[in-house]
Formats: sequence, C-alpha cells, structure tokens
Amino acid sequence: MRKNLFTLTLLIFSSFYATASHIVGGELVFITLSNGSASHRIGLNLYFDELNGIPQAEDPGATLYIFRKSDNQRIGSVQAPKVGRKNITYANPQCGTSGLRTLLISYLVDVFLNPMDYSAPDGYYIVWDRCCRNSVIDNIKNPGDVGSLFSVFFPPLLKNGTRFIDSVPEFSEIQGDYACLNADYYLDFSASDADGDSLAYSLTTPVTGFSNRALPSPLAGGSSNYPVVSWTDGISLANVIPGSRPLRIDAQTGRLSFTASRLGLYVFSVTVTEYRSGQKIGSVSRDFQIKVIDCFEALPPKILAFENSRKENLGNNSVLRLSRTDSACFTIKVTDPNFNQLVKIKGRAVNSARRDFYFLPAEFRTQKSNDTLTFQFCLDACFETDDNRPVKIELIAEDESCPVPLTDTLTILIYREKAPNAAPVINSSLSSVYVDALPDQPLTFDVFGKDIDLDSIVLSASGRGFELTEYGFVFPPKSGRDTVSQKLSWKPPCTLNVADTIAVDFKLTDLRCEANSKSSVLTVYFIVQDAKNNAPRVRTTAQTDTITIQLDAINPLSILFEVIASDPDTAQLSLFGLGRGFSLAEAKMDFFNRIGSREITSTFSWTPDCSLLQGKSEMLFAVDFISEDKSCLAARDSSTVFLLIRDNLNDAALDLPNVITPNQDGKNDCFIGADLPTDNCIQRFEEVTIFNRWGTRVYLSRDRNFTWCPVDAPAGTYFYQVKYSINAYKGTISLLK
Repeated sequence: MRKNLFTLTLLIFSSFYATASHIVGGELVFITLSNGSASHRIGLNLYFDELNGIPQAEDPGATLYIFRKSDNQRIGSVQAPKVGRKNITYANPQCGTSGLRTLLISYLVDVFLNPMDYSAPDGYYIVWDRCCRNSVIDNIKNPGDVGSLFSVFFPPLLKNGTRFIDSVPEFSEIQGDYACLNADYYLDFSASDADGDSLAYSLTTPVTGFSNRALPSPLAGGSSNYPVVSWTDGISLANVIPGSRPLRIDAQTGRLSFTASRLGLYVFSVTVTEYRSGQKIGSVSRDFQIKVIDCFEALPPKILAFENSRKENLGNNSVLRLSRTDSACFTIKVTDPNFNQLVKIKGRAVNSARRDFYFLPAEFRTQKSNDTLTFQFCLDACFETDDNRPVKIELIAEDESCPVPLTDTLTILIYREKAPNAAPVINSSLSSVYVDALPDQPLTFDVFGKDIDLDSIVLSASGRGFELTEYGFVFPPKSGRDTVSQKLSWKPPCTLNVADTIAVDFKLTDLRCEANSKSSVLTVYFIVQDAKNNAPRVRTTAQTDTITIQLDAINPLSILFEVIASDPDTAQLSLFGLGRGFSLAEAKMDFFNRIGSREITSTFSWTPDCSLLQGKSEMLFAVDFISEDKSCLAARDSSTVFLLIRDNLNDAALDLPNVITPNQDGKNDCFIGADLPTDNCIQRFEEVTIFNRWGTRVYLSRDRNFTWCPVDAPAGTYFYQVKYSINAYKGTISLLK
C-alpha cells in the first residue's frame, strides 16, 4: 500500500533526561482541513509538570503512529514539531502556589492522507507512547516508572466510494485549579465537534502503553488491548478520586465533579466518543491530574453602602429614587475578616446591558483582620431609568481566597430621572410592509430615518432568528444627524429554507445615553417560497373535458367557464392558457393570464364562428390551462379542455307550398319562407325571386322569413327561385282565385 505520510527518525535522548517524570496528561488532535494541499492536521497537546519535570525532558517533536484498527497493522507515522508552549490557565491565577504549575506544549503538523489508503471499514487509530508520568501521583502504583499512551480513533476516509469528512472532537482548554479537601469541586472537561456530531463522555482508566523507564520512547506498536495503569489499593474507576462524592462526569456535558476526602494528586482519563446517525465513528481520550489540598479556612467579606447625601445605610434590595439634581455617589464600606487580603469591588447591572457607574478606587488590601475599607460608587451622567423600571445593581466585594474567591453581594434598585427625548421616526419607500420576495429576483427599497431632537442617529437592520448576510441581504448600518437613509438590496437565494414569511427589523436609534436612548422599529415581512415545494393544482368549472358546439350562423353560441389555480405555498403562482398548435387570441378566445398566490381564478370565454372551420365541417381545439409556481423548485400542473365545433349541416329538401289562394280566409293566403332549411357555415340563404309565366319578376326578398301575399296578382302559374350561397332551389306556385 502506498504511504502518503512521511516517517522521520525518532529523537533519541540521553538516559539522564529521557526517563524524567514529567507527564501530567494530554490528548491527540485529528482535524480535517478544507483548504490547501494538506488534508488533515494531526498533533499532540501535552501537559508538562513544570515543577517536577526537568527542562531537558521537553521534546522538540512528537512522533505519532497510525494503525489500522481491524488488524492493528502500522500504516505510517508523522513527526509533529513543537508549535506552542504556555502555562495552562487558572480560574484564579493568584492561587497558583499549591505546588501546581503545568505547561501546555502543542505539537502539530499538516499532512495529506489519501482517502484510497484509508478506506478500511473499521477505521484507524493514532497513538503517542512516552514515559514517564509525574512521579508524585497518589492513585496509581509506580507512577514515575510507567508511561502515557494517548490515542485517537478516526473513521475511514472513504466510504462507499465517497470521501468521508470527520474531525475528531477537540477538548476545550483546560484550567489547572486544585481542589480543596471536603469541598465541592467542578471542572469543565467538555469538547466541541466541528461536524456537529453527538458526543458522549465517560471516565476511563489511563493507558500506559509499552513505554517505561528503561524504554521511554519506544517504536509504538498496535494493539487492541493496551496496558493500563495499576490503581493503588482501594482505588478503582468507581472512585478515582475518593470522597463523599467520588469523581464523576456528566455523560452529556463533560462536567467533572467530586468532593474529595483524601489529600493527594490524582490522575484520571476522560474519553469522548462521537456518534453520527446513531453510529459510533470516532473517539479521543484526555489524561489529566487534579491535586487535592487542605485549604486555609477563609471567610467572605461583608459589604455595606451609604447614600452620601442622606448618610443612610442602604440595606439589601433598597430602592432609591433620584432626581437629576441629587447626588450620584454612594459610600461603600467592606469589612474582611482575613488580613492581607486584596479586596476588589465590582458591580453589574442585572437588568441592563450598560455600565453607567464606576468605583473609586476599585480595590484595597486589608492590613489586619476585620479591616474596613472605603470605596466610592458613583453613577455617571448617562445613568437614567424608566419611571416603572429601576436598574438593579449588584455591588460585589470579592477577596482573593483560593482556589475560588469569596464574595458578598449587596443589591440596590435605582430610579433616576432622565431628560425628555422623542423617539425618532422610521419609514420606507414601500407601499406595504408585506413584500413578495421571488427567489432569484432582485428586490430593492429605501428606508428613511428622522429625529426631531436633532440627535445623532444610526439606522440598522437585523433578521429575526437569522443573520442578514446568511440570506444575502445587503443593508450596511448608516449613521447621521437629524436624518438618514439607506437602501436595502436583496436577491433571495434558491437555497432559502425558512418559513413562508421572514421578518427583517429596521431599527433607528438615537445616540443619547443608553437609558434615555429611543429607538423605532419598522418590520418588513418578506413572503418567500420554501425550498420544499408543493406542486400547484389547476381545475375548471367546465362540466366535461370535451365541449361540443353546433355552430349557428344566425344566433352564435358562447362557451363560459372558470379556471382555478391553487397552491398551499405562498410562492408566486401563475395561471395561463395555451392552445395546442394555435394562439388563443387568433382563435378569438378570451382568457387572461394571472399571477397571485394561494388561489387565483380567471374566466375563459369563447364565441366561435364559421371562420374557424376553415371550410371544414368540424374542428377540434385543445386548450391547456397551466398553473406554475415561481419557486426555485418550480412545479406546474395542467388541465386540458377540448372544444369541438361543428357546422350545422342540414340536407333537408326544400319544402315550400306549391298552391296559394289569396282570398284572405287565413288558409294558404301567402307564399312564406318559414320552412326554409336553416343556414349553416357552408350554406346560407341569400334571396328569393318570383317570376310570372312570361319571366317577369314580380317579387324579390333577401329576408329568409319572407312573405308573398299576391292579393292583386292574376291567377295562374308562377315560378320561384330560392338562392343560397352555394345551391339554388327552383319551383312553381299555382295561384288560385
């Protein structure tokens, strides 16, 4: 198998310092990189005992070995150079006098791992094996003669032919505080995962590996069962740090807790395992030590406050109402039972983000037991409150007790009068605060602000529950005095995955003191299409899908029905009609394409005429009514109506009377055209002509409902001709008197 790692020669140290006991703990690092030629960052975080370890034991590099999990075969190794060195942090740095001083030494290297070479289904692991541990550990046997093996397990880099991306969890930066005997102790041992995988924490037995005092830095070997430390008598994984509450870890948060009943330095190991879709994919362990000491019994300070103008003692939760002319300073007196203690005064507003107050001075040191120290607590000019909402301030006296400072808190509630200030006015160029936002369609409008007090103002915007840049909104904050304006630009992305309506708050704030600052908010609601799109539907009110029309040249018939498009989404919905092979307009069909949302309706109407037959006896027209949404995942639906028009063909023979008797008896008095064949698109009545037997025309009519009543005409035989657009009918009439 081709190796894409480089293997460097192990560093060889002299026996004088190679066997030095210096390892407090550590963990390995395995991070996937997204840019550059390297694919992964691999390394070691080593916690080094600065007091008991000698400087020569600090290696300039760390050799890390990679093994395949299925058969423990070594795949390669990397040499990680030292890239960082610092003392680990303490919650209270002044307490670092308990025999604890620990260095964090970081070794990191960026490498390229070819996924084709790391595709074994069971995954891989990396180890670092080194002696020796801190020799003053109390809960394991022979601590200075055994080494530490740190490991990290990672999944295959290629699964089912696809690159599998994973970074193993990274532990948060540790704090090296000691614990006090018979006192509750807590420590954050949590980790973060760059891929958002689920994490589970557990206490595990520290691993020694194959290194020892005689072989402090061996060529690491693979194993499914590395050697672990031997606990001292009475110690097990259930009570790594013995006490009324032995060492425990919260499986979900990684928070360590215990109450120790025995002094000593205790080593332990925490393993964090990552899960994706319910499957374990990787893990990493961290070794570390906590020292339990018999702490000096310290007592907390006591704090009192007095209002300077009234010389009144302010009890806890005192309420003060101050005008603009009242004194803004208070005297704080702190008594600390312990001598030579540095006492600091801090304050925080519980229900306000502003810090409109200060202390003079901020700290004092006690000279004797129960020494009383005096401070000044003052409100600055911008400290103002609403009439019905005081600012709740906690005044905190804090000493330097170890490992955790002791405090006393005095709470006061303050009302302070403020100067009048009118809220600025904000509006926009929009006609409505509801805006249809079409995916991938640019949208712009202006937002305006004005302050009648002529204050400096700032105009800004924020999304409700999202960052504006996340969705591509462009609206830089704009400042000005008296008036200000800014343009919003937005091209809704097709990947938008939010609720149907998202809100953007445009905020105009004057820049007076925060407590008296006024703001106005204009909320604009953008109606967008969710990327998960429901297809629209279209239907008609036509009784049948095929409508047949018998054309009547005299009294034309009309077709009328509604077309309805609906979509449960709020995206823009279009409704339009298309003729198959013809234009609706050319066929004289009336149908208006419409745009809307939710549900839209348009009327189809048509009065066909003979010209549409183009000389044929019948014609079939197919009209597709289509509803289409305008989301990025555009969907459509269609409904087809077939319109069949036919000529009203009539092959009936001409049936006119051949005898008339114009004697006005109401029987056969006239020659009438009531029984003429009806007109159609091909054959239409044009005129009727009547001639006498000498060929003289005696009657002409172009009204198909003609009536010839020849009262004064002589009896005899007459001839008629009924002319149609194509045919002509002839016959005789006998006029009897």
